[in-house]
Amino acid sequence: MPTLPDLPNFHPMMEWLAREHAPKLSFLDERWPASGLDAWKAEARPFLRERLSYQPKPLPLRADVVSREDRDGFTVEVVNIHATPAYHIPARVLVPKHVTGRRPAVLALHCHSGRYTWGHEKVLSAPGEPAVVTEFRNGTYSRPWAEALVRRGYVVIAIDAFYFGERRLRVEDLEAARVFPEVRDAFNTVRAKPAGSPEWIAAVNRVCGFYEHHTAKTITATGATWPGIHVWDEMRTVDYLLSRPDVDPARIGCVGLSGGGFRTAMAIAADPRIKAACVAGWMTEFAHQLRNHIRHTWMVFVPGLYPALDLPDAAALHAPGALLVQQCRRDTLYPPAGMQGAVDKLARIYAKAGIPERFRGTFYDDTHSFRPAMQDEAFDWLDRWL
Repeated sequence: MPTLPDLPNFHPMMEWLAREHAPKLSFLDERWPASGLDAWKAEARPFLRERLSYQPKPLPLRADVVSREDRDGFTVEVVNIHATPAYHIPARVLVPKHVTGRRPAVLALHCHSGRYTWGHEKVLSAPGEPAVVTEFRNGTYSRPWAEALVRRGYVVIAIDAFYFGERRLRVEDLEAARVFPEVRDAFNTVRAKPAGSPEWIAAVNRVCGFYEHHTAKTITATGATWPGIHVWDEMRTVDYLLSRPDVDPARIGCVGLSGGGFRTAMAIAADPRIKAACVAGWMTEFAHQLRNHIRHTWMVFVPGLYPALDLPDAAALHAPGALLVQQCRRDTLYPPAGMQGAVDKLARIYAKAGIPERFRGTFYDDTHSFRPAMQDEAFDWLDRWL
């Protein structure tokens, strides 16, 4: 029996709005000839950047090296990338050993997963890490895939996205009297349990999850967007990579799962310096989500973008950059029609541009994840195009 829409009496109105706001700036529109890819991007990319609503004046480019750690086959540099007067971007840079010259570099974008206490930890292991981190990573990725990638000779950078890891909401600093009643019990657990314990981590994640609403409202009230912050930080990370003497500026890639997949799609749309990418577990046509799938994080909504560009239209701004999209057939976060429709649309866009070989969409019989078989395909894709 079909499920009811999540907003039963409002759903007809939402469907009407989606039809009225159907994207009008797709490269598939007949006003763009097959030879007009550059002209389309010249119009569509500025529109995207405007809707992201976050283009602050950056600090002079610099990164402070906090520490270096020797690992088997690579080193890990802990750096703080100077970003804006309000914040730096904490990053881990994985550098392969015994490799000379400039190397291709890849942004390894971590997922959301409702785990806010971790950022880079989701894709990179640490000696003596808590078992709960290892268990999460094994369940979603099966291995610390940033390490698998550096062992293939890439310089890999993993930042903590805003609201995660070192940049999470400091629940400990909330004023007790003003904590929302819906998460007051979890807040009290944070204060009562040892920092870093499984109970403490779960309670921090519960509070941070609820405070996404408050954070998103505040960001919007300032005139910015949450995806805009993430995209700008990714672009600043590319700035940093291009400043490194061991990185080939012509060979920059980007890979991410889930929330990291959405960040990848937006980053490649906004930044033409990224030449190859893999979006895993986040590529869909948003209209298909209206009925039962608008339940995602606030971090994936760009106000005012849809009347011009759907997500696959935006990701296509990456062309002629090489794009691999990986979907999981048993992923319940998105309707199958939305996943298939997005892949089909991207295939049509790349074919119209005369570069069908630079796009691939694959489906795996799995739940929402980015496991070794998917990783290996993504890494082979990078090997081919970087």
